[in-house]
Amino acid sequence: MNSFEKGMDIAFKTPLYANLYKALRINRNDIRCVKDLIKLPTVSKEDIVKDYVQAIAKPEQVFKFHTTSGSSGTPTIVGFTQNDWQIYVRQNVKCLELIGVKNQDLIYNATSYGMFFAGLVLHDASVALGCKIIPAGVLSSLEAHIELIKTFKPTVFIGIPQYLLKLGKLYEEDGFDPRELGFKKAYCLGEPLPEKKRNLMENMWDIDIYCGYGLSEVGAGAECCEKRGYHWPIHDVLVEVLEKKNGKGELTYTTLTKTGTIAIRYRSKDLGSIIDEPCPCGEKTPLISHIEERLDDLVKIKGTLISPYAVESAIYSFKEINTYLFVINNDAGFDEVSVYVEGNDIDTLKLKNAIYSKTFITPNSIAIVKKDSIPLIGRKGKRFVDLRKENNFNSIVRKFTNANCSVN
Repeated sequence: MNSFEKGMDIAFKTPLYANLYKALRINRNDIRCVKDLIKLPTVSKEDIVKDYVQAIAKPEQVFKFHTTSGSSGTPTIVGFTQNDWQIYVRQNVKCLELIGVKNQDLIYNATSYGMFFAGLVLHDASVALGCKIIPAGVLSSLEAHIELIKTFKPTVFIGIPQYLLKLGKLYEEDGFDPRELGFKKAYCLGEPLPEKKRNLMENMWDIDIYCGYGLSEVGAGAECCEKRGYHWPIHDVLVEVLEKKNGKGELTYTTLTKTGTIAIRYRSKDLGSIIDEPCPCGEKTPLISHIEERLDDLVKIKGTLISPYAVESAIYSFKEINTYLFVINNDAGFDEVSVYVEGNDIDTLKLKNAIYSKTFITPNSIAIVKKDSIPLIGRKGKRFVDLRKENNFNSIVRKFTNANCSVN
C-alpha cells in the first residue's frame, strides 16, 4: 500500500473528515488516486479550530500539543504523535541540508522554544544532523543575544529575519561591524522576506540568507542555493494550487504520513505556485514559489486592497530604517494610516512616496520614534496592525500610538 492510500485510509477514519465525507456521500472507494482528490471538499483553519480533537487521526498516540503563532487570528492547536514529530524532524534536517548546513556548524537558534513548535523541531533537526547548538530562544534583550553570539561564535543563525536585522543594527549603532561576529549563513523563517530587505541584511552581515516555509498543521520546506522557491516534501504532503489568477493561487495541502492532526485539502490562504522546471541545484523535490501574500492578510484601505508584503518592501528600501509599525484605524469615521519608524536621517516625504508607489495608499502620518520604543507584538513581532477589527494586539498598539500621537 502506497503513502497516498494509507493517507486516505487515515482521513476516512478521522472524525472531522469522516463526518464531512459521510454528509456528502463520499466513500473511501471513490478516492483511488491523486486525481480523485478533487472529489473531496476543502477544509480551512476554522474547521480545525472549531474542535481540534476531531482533526486528530490517532488521539491515543498524541504525546504533545503545539499551537500556531495566531498572527492571523486564533491559534490552531496541533497534536503530534511520535510518528509526526520524527517526520517533521526529518523534513527540517532536509531544510538545513538544502541551505548547506554541515555537522561541524555551530547553530544559534533564536526561535521561540515553547508552544510555537519551530524552535524545538529545528533544535531536534540540528542535533539529528550532528551539529552543536546554542538554544538561545527568546532572551530578555538584543544585548543579551549579542553577548551570547560573541561568546560562542556560532556559524549559522536561525530565526525571524526581523530579529537578525535588529541585531545587526544594534551592533552597528554600538560602533562595530556585524560581519566580525562570524556568522556564515542564516536560515530565516516565520515571515516573508522581500528581496530588498534580504539584500540589506546580507550586505550587513556578509552572509547568505536562506528562507524556510512551513505550516504547523502540514510540514516544512526550504530554499536551496538557487533561492528560487521552497523545495517541498512531496512524499509527505501533496500540494495543489486552487483558483489560479496570474499564475498564482491558494496553496492547498494534503498530509499523507501524519497520524496526529492531519490536513486533507487544507486551504493555507498562502498565495503561490508550483515551479514545474527542474531546479539547477539537482534536488528532485518540487519547488513552491516564494510566498508574498496571504489571502487573510490582504486589507482594504480607503477602497484599495493592499498587502503587508508590499508595505514592507517599500519601507525596507530605506536602509536607515531599523523597524516599523503600520497602523490602520477609523476612529474619526474614515480610514487613517499611521506609520511609525525607528531609525536615523529618514526622509518621511520620500518614504510616503515609496509606500504610495507600492500600495497606491498615502499614509496620513509618518512618525520617527525613539529607538526600541515600538513594542513586540505577538510571537513573530507583527508590524502591520488593523485597529478597525478586534484582535489581541489592539490594547498594546493603542497604548503605543497614544504615547506617540504628537510625533510627526
